[in-house]
Amino acid sequence: MTGPFDRLDEILPADVLTVVHRMTPIPTVAGRAGAIAKQDPNFVRGDIGQVVGLDPSIEVLYGPPVGLEPLREAVAEFWTRTFRLDDPAYLGHSLGAENVTITTGAAEALTLLFRCFGAGKNVGLPRGYWENYLNGVGLSGGNAVVVDYFAESGELDLAGLGRDVDEKNVKCLVANFPCNPTGAVLTEEDARAIAAFLRERDLILIADEVYARLRFDGGAPISLLAYAPERVVSLSSASKEYLIPGARIGYVVSDRAELTNAVLRKLVRANTASPNVPGQRMVLEMMTKDLEALRAGDEPAMLKKIRAELGQRKTALVEVLRKHGFDVVGRPGHEPMGTIFLMASLPNWWKDGDEEFVEAALERSAFSAIPGSAFGLAGSVRFSFGSMSLEAVAELDRRLSAWESDRG
Repeated sequence: MTGPFDRLDEILPADVLTVVHRMTPIPTVAGRAGAIAKQDPNFVRGDIGQVVGLDPSIEVLYGPPVGLEPLREAVAEFWTRTFRLDDPAYLGHSLGAENVTITTGAAEALTLLFRCFGAGKNVGLPRGYWENYLNGVGLSGGNAVVVDYFAESGELDLAGLGRDVDEKNVKCLVANFPCNPTGAVLTEEDARAIAAFLRERDLILIADEVYARLRFDGGAPISLLAYAPERVVSLSSASKEYLIPGARIGYVVSDRAELTNAVLRKLVRANTASPNVPGQRMVLEMMTKDLEALRAGDEPAMLKKIRAELGQRKTALVEVLRKHGFDVVGRPGHEPMGTIFLMASLPNWWKDGDEEFVEAALERSAFSAIPGSAFGLAGSVRFSFGSMSLEAVAELDRRLSAWESDRG
């Protein structure tokens, strides 16, 4: 099925196309020279803009703009196996290295995708959005607007989403499921319905799927890329599952190799030159272990451990918050079932706003949280159970009890 990604020269902004089509002799020569050097160890490299040969034990050379080839290959296989993309019910084929661009965290991935598909356009963010989306859309020259994916009943509401798209003239949508900050997740039926909606409306969707495997409801991980590959581009990051956010390794995955292997190759080079090479090596080592388990039909051991621990923390935190008058906020009628975050409405004993609540908690040296207004959910606060042990959740219980006692 064809879609907007098959006509990138028509839909990308003019300044992006200028970068994409500009001749870049440095990486071009470097690529050819590197291939020759593999065959001829005495080949003289006069193209590398870095001091080498003084202390090889500490030298780290620049990597390719799109990332180290072994990591790109690993991500492609990882994505194919995790989301069953080679199943005829989904893509029906595997991805290759050319379908992956490694980036400096998911943040760079978002920045570049907003630049490609959000410039000069209204970009629809889900209600309850990661606050840094606003910066990415704004810096791209786009305008962020809020859309609702769910009705008050908690069901997927495509009629309401369609009204938002029409009334707010939305040209590009963002989906983030499992969602930071609410923990909302999609069912497969939801994903298929969203794919049909995108085709009907001729929309592009940027799928932020950083937390795709961190869901606690027992459901299989879902990538919207599997359902509408001609108009969905996905991005993810190794930071949360592998507990190494400082490595700054993210990636973009697309069924259209022209986007990942050509367009983003030029944009990454123009933006950050190349992603962190030591970080890529760390991720490759950890992802290789995941792939060994997936090939054997097993669940990766580290993921299983992380998900079990986070599920316990989430359950304990929800119990403590409800005990003190909070309730979860997100997909109505549904528990938060993904990510490392949850949103909670302010308790009825608090009469001011969410920013005042967070400030008061800090003033008391009681605990920290993030005001919900930062995510378009005023009157609530975001807690991260990723950073809370079960002991910390119990301590939060004690401190909330003390606060309520002080209030009389």
